[in-house]
Amino acid sequence: MARRKRWQLPAPTAPAPQEDRALVLVSEIAHAIARADDPLEGYQYALDRACPAVGATRGAVFALDAGSELMRAVAAHNWPAQWQPWLGEMRVRVGFGPSGEAASERRLIAVPDVFADPGLEDWQEVARELGFRALVALPMEAGGSVLGAVTFYFTAAGAPSGPTKSLMRTVSDLLAVIAERDTLRTRLRRAEAALADEQPVDPLRKGNAEDNRATTE
Repeated sequence: MARRKRWQLPAPTAPAPQEDRALVLVSEIAHAIARADDPLEGYQYALDRACPAVGATRGAVFALDAGSELMRAVAAHNWPAQWQPWLGEMRVRVGFGPSGEAASERRLIAVPDVFADPGLEDWQEVARELGFRALVALPMEAGGSVLGAVTFYFTAAGAPSGPTKSLMRTVSDLLAVIAERDTLRTRLRRAEAALADEQPVDPLRKGNAEDNRATTE
């Protein structure tokens, strides 16, 4: 049975100029973030909307595991079917590869042509299999911390325009909001669990419980 969506957005009523479409995209993603309880749903929705808007053939969102230097894939757009079973196991180390460098250096990393960069020789086989030639990776930052990275993959070589880069940065900021909220929720659950474990037992309540047990015996 298909899982019921917790939120639904109205469909656009008419085509709009490029600037207006960008505003609509940002508004819809922000609306989804506010309504989606599951962070994975938020990541996926934002990525699926953003990739066509920036002209990317594929995309991926990597979230940083707490206390680790590894980022795990939490959303993927338009990846080949044979890759789907492995996405949950995919890990990217901070500082390695375009996505890892974007996270460690806290800046946009653009590769206009993977096959023209000798330093990316290890990535060329992956690029051939996935069918991309250029990519752009951006960090997801919130509250002064890097929470992951989002990477857009393009079939043709070349660098994105200034407005497209700006839209990508906005999308990465919105994705960072999802990651930050998920991190805060995790911390809150842990704090509540720790508080419950440390909660002192009321002597009066404990005494009443013991009296009741003795009476029934």
